[in-house]
Amino acid sequence: MPVEHVNITLPNQLRAALDREAEREKIGRSTLIQKAVQLYLDLVRRKRFIQTLREGYSEMAGEARLLSKEFSRLDEESLKYVD
Repeated sequence: MPVEHVNITLPNQLRAALDREAEREKIGRSTLIQKAVQLYLDLVRRKRFIQTLREGYSEMAGEARLLSKEFSRLDEESLKYVD
């Protein structure tokens, strides 16, 4: 995979924490940043997907209520014939 150098600016405390974690994980600073960015992007994608599902389910629930209301009269009529 092609790579590109990107310059970033970090507060000293964050850079120090990054270096400590990279050392603990025995990986380079760049690798740790790559993993962190990928994790963040995955979480953002997941959050958007969950929101889309919520909106879809909400819309489906509204449609289900409408269908239930439309068929309730038929259900009442047909239930007259059940013991």
